[in-house]
Amino acid sequence: MRILDKNSLKALADVGSIGLLNCIAILIGMGMGYALDKVFGTYPTLTFVFVLFGLSAGIYESVGILKKAIERSNEDEDD
Repeated sequence: MRILDKNSLKALADVGSIGLLNCIAILIGMGMGYALDKVFGTYPTLTFVFVLFGLSAGIYESVGILKKAIERSNEDEDD
């Protein structure tokens, strides 16, 4: 078994992207909340709510990525 086979590299790249994914999801949520706060004049309420939405979306996607990486590593062990 090679140390860095194709599936291992894909799993490593996916897991490595989790931090960036969470950061982008939170920033998008914050931007949307801030824009809506300007429109409705409710600063910081919607900003806070949308940051939480971004955080939850990032966590949800992170769990999906980790599940995929675990499945790939299990496929490697079966071979």
